[in-house]
Amino acid sequence: MIPVDNNLVFTPENINTSSEPGVSIILRNQEFLTSKASEVLLFEDDDLKWSEMKFINKHFLGYLGKRPCFVSCLEDSSPISDEMILSPLRSLLGRIPDSIFNIFSRSLQIDNWYISNQFCGGCGKGIKAHETERAMICECKNKLIYPTISPCIIVLVTNGEELLLAHNKNFPGEFYSTLAGFIEPGESAESAIEREVFEEVSVRIKNITYYGSQSWPFPSQLMLGYHAEYDEGLISPDGVEIDKADWFNFKELPQVPTGNISISGKLIESYIEKLNS
Repeated sequence: MIPVDNNLVFTPENINTSSEPGVSIILRNQEFLTSKASEVLLFEDDDLKWSEMKFINKHFLGYLGKRPCFVSCLEDSSPISDEMILSPLRSLLGRIPDSIFNIFSRSLQIDNWYISNQFCGGCGKGIKAHETERAMICECKNKLIYPTISPCIIVLVTNGEELLLAHNKNFPGEFYSTLAGFIEPGESAESAIEREVFEEVSVRIKNITYYGSQSWPFPSQLMLGYHAEYDEGLISPDGVEIDKADWFNFKELPQVPTGNISISGKLIESYIEKLNS
């Protein structure tokens, strides 16, 4: 095994052209093999050679430094060491280096895509991986099926020192966050923001500005983060997704996500930093 830190440089690629020995992340049923202390484990080829673990799939991810990096997928019945445990990626949020989270995110999405695309939607026959692209191919129409990424918007609406935060019905306790939603076919990101905010809390916004993005592999979103200013309207939660929403002064916030976990937290922290400057 190799040591893990935030100095590891990962370069995503689709085809391995290196003769260097590889490094593997191990995945089973969307959970990663870690130590019982939730420490990330990266296995060298020699580690896997002498283990008793059995694998069903192996996907090339890119290069970790100069070494090819793979996700190796365990059989359900394969044994694992007593010192190891399978951990869902959500449980590792904020506990592993960002560089490693990005690799785990990529591996999870690639494996989910591969498992979900074993048959052609047109002819129903089995399909196979393309030789030179990250795609599955069916010979019936020579059609390439690429990994699916769902673009979403996430927005912090503000009014001076007040932040509009909402409690989703699926959130635990009194946890609040920014508003978010999927971009519909034919929409721009900005029009999706205006629609989602009005649908969820009945508020109109203005001065939408882009902040940044984050891959969110639950299961395959790309979160596009924005700031926006309040324009008009009284807050009224839709009662479907959002059961509570309100204005909060930046000095008296409820429980919110932190910036080391999600772009929602980064939006909140960046705005507070701006107010304090």
